[in-house]
Amino acid sequence: MLDKIIGKAIAKMRLFGCVMVVSGMLVIPLAAHAGVAILQYHHIGDDTPRVTSVTAAELQQHLEYLLEHDFTVLDLSTISTMLAEGKALPPRAAAITIDDGWRNVYDNGKALFAKYQLPFTIFVNPKLMREAPHLYMSWEQLRELQQYGAVIANHSQSHEHMTRRLPGETEAQWQQRQLNEILAAQQDIDTALGSPQPRLFAYPYGEFDPTLQQLLEQHDFIAFGQHSGVWGPLTPTTAIPRFPAAGQYANLTTLATKLLSLPLPVLSAQPQSMIVAHEQLRPTITVNLANLEDFRSSQLNCFYAGEVLVPQWQQQSFSLTLPVDLPIGRSRVNCTVPSRSQAGRFYWYSQPLVRPDAQGSWPD
Repeated sequence: MLDKIIGKAIAKMRLFGCVMVVSGMLVIPLAAHAGVAILQYHHIGDDTPRVTSVTAAELQQHLEYLLEHDFTVLDLSTISTMLAEGKALPPRAAAITIDDGWRNVYDNGKALFAKYQLPFTIFVNPKLMREAPHLYMSWEQLRELQQYGAVIANHSQSHEHMTRRLPGETEAQWQQRQLNEILAAQQDIDTALGSPQPRLFAYPYGEFDPTLQQLLEQHDFIAFGQHSGVWGPLTPTTAIPRFPAAGQYANLTTLATKLLSLPLPVLSAQPQSMIVAHEQLRPTITVNLANLEDFRSSQLNCFYAGEVLVPQWQQQSFSLTLPVDLPIGRSRVNCTVPSRSQAGRFYWYSQPLVRPDAQGSWPD
């Protein structure tokens, strides 16, 4: 599995014409660093949980910032095609995504979408739309937003924790259940909107594992998590990061830095799955990089739960050991390092982690 991942990464770099081998080490020239910062939203309003909400005024500030600072806002399918074909990305590229399809996105965001006409993607759960129409947008409302730049995409049928196995469920049964969640939702979307929509998938809660990634890849989906980082040529197409832009992260002072960040050139990382065993209190994270001359390894800074982690380097790889036990639930390690060639811009990498309780569960 690891050899396959590294092989794919090298193949991508060869496609871009941006890989050389010097003394057995991979080297990427300084010019090959562009990526896309994807913003992730949920609610638009001031009467919903702050942690997943932006106000309409904040969203307008974000959109104005993108335009005033010469960002090219792209739709996700265009980005995917450009990366697959080895085309150069704009030096400042961004994308906009909105999860869940809440009704307040239409009520409070429609005027902004109509005004700015920027591409954006709304990930929806068709089953929840049927069961709670007062909370979620209707297909008619989604079709209206398509006129203003929206692409409607797949967030699964019912927004469950997809990596969890039910009691007594075999691996084959779990895989079939998740495949039904994905394909039934896609069928509903295609039927409601009148034509096949792009195969874009956002993991509920941002949770995934290698088997789920493989299922999506086999059915021609590209998939997006909720770990932070930048979509670049080496990013696995079933583990694309996004920056949260709601709540405390709506602040443009910090969000601007993220929008300008660059994709750390990761060839592979351990653990391969973000879901760790309940007994695994302090996993070691190992990240294997393409040898990049655009940053100094001594300047790599990594953080977990407010603690500074000291990377241990060995040639092109660094390892991190957590200083405290993982809590039950989701957490992440973030690493940044300044670019030498592009002042004020940082390479960014995030390793998501989920530790279940003894029963294999964790909070939403």
